[in-house]
Amino acid sequence: MFRIPFRIPVVSFRWIKSFWMILLCMGAGIAAGLLLPGAALSAAAFGDLYLSFLKMCVIPLMMTAIVSSIGSLFLKSGAMKTIKKMLLVYAGAFVVAGALGLLAGVVLQPGAGLPDESRTVLGSIVSGSDGTVKPQAEHASEGLLGFLLGMIPANIFSALLENNTLQILFFSIIVGVAVGMARSKQGEDLLQLTDVLFHAFQKAISWSMYMLPFGLFCMMAGQFAKLNLEILPAMIKLIAVLYGVSIVLIGLSIVVMSLRLKQPVAAIGRAMKESLVIAFGTRNSMATIPSCMHALREALHLELSSVKLVVPLGMIMCRYSMLLLYMLGIVFTAQLYAFSFTPAQWAVVLLGGILASIAGAGSPAIVSIGMISMIAEPLQLPADVTIILLLAINPIVDPIITAANVLINCTAASLISPRADADVHHQHIDESGLDGIQKSDVPMDYAAT
Repeated sequence: MFRIPFRIPVVSFRWIKSFWMILLCMGAGIAAGLLLPGAALSAAAFGDLYLSFLKMCVIPLMMTAIVSSIGSLFLKSGAMKTIKKMLLVYAGAFVVAGALGLLAGVVLQPGAGLPDESRTVLGSIVSGSDGTVKPQAEHASEGLLGFLLGMIPANIFSALLENNTLQILFFSIIVGVAVGMARSKQGEDLLQLTDVLFHAFQKAISWSMYMLPFGLFCMMAGQFAKLNLEILPAMIKLIAVLYGVSIVLIGLSIVVMSLRLKQPVAAIGRAMKESLVIAFGTRNSMATIPSCMHALREALHLELSSVKLVVPLGMIMCRYSMLLLYMLGIVFTAQLYAFSFTPAQWAVVLLGGILASIAGAGSPAIVSIGMISMIAEPLQLPADVTIILLLAINPIVDPIITAANVLINCTAASLISPRADADVHHQHIDESGLDGIQKSDVPMDYAAT
């Protein structure tokens, strides 16, 4: 029998989720939103559908990651040392991000010297509010007590049904600690099961990345179709300062990661570029968790168990984007109404902003922005006005502050997590990234007789 081997080439579709394809689709979405708002609003539903699928996969991914990593942490000695290190790094990141935002606002003065036309536009926006801000401000006034009460789920299935990430996080931490401290064979088997589920949901998300360019096109089109362009001239200085500070924080984060990991700045940028694009396009830090974990683990070689704990925890609890918005929102309102604060009062603003950003963890954007009343009311500033104006510019600034939030959290993870062993590193390569280390599309060999 004569056998003639031949190869049937398999077409690779990895170009679909390439970095440049994603940028092209985002740019096309922006153009569609500005030029064809009607069609763009119809397409936005598909973007919401894609984002819902990502959230569906991210929640179980987060649960399994935290349970397995915390359980493994408490199985070993040195758990308290790791926890202390996490608290120190998170506190330092909050202070740096908040102080930089506050300093930029005081120096650049985005709310001072506005012309009469701009003040008229701002007044019309405030007076034209539909009245939904007051209930949100009242909800935010519950403060830290409401935050603590809202952390504990009365029913974990209700928390899952309502997508309450804060309650899901609390439940996952408790389960992880309990399983780890039990130190039993059954507990170890459960941790292995959660690790298998973690990799399974990673795989599902890696498949969904082939639809990412289309999803981002629809989301960007919908966002820009709904933009209120009238507010741009009136608040252009505040928007510019928010973008400027966010870019500075992104650059500073890359430099810190470069020094910590002893890798070139360009290598850090390449590793994190997909996560930044997803953050900018989806405006959702949770959606970037798989990409961030892949970049930190596979490209930057950090320990997997630590990354699985620190990244989801940071994305939920440490909302540096909200802190930045609070700081510049308070400064803008104070300058708009010609308030002058002492250095001690600015310190109160910084501390209040940190507490408010933590208290708003897991809340929707409108509730999180309403938390600014915790800072504004003790300073006798009009909280309602601040909330209305921040909600008006939120669709414009949310992409860049989300990107800054994601990269600061990844920097915190790099400061907390140890480097992985080279041998261990090569055993855990998976396909959860966009353009990172992936299994190549290998053609199959066939033989004909």
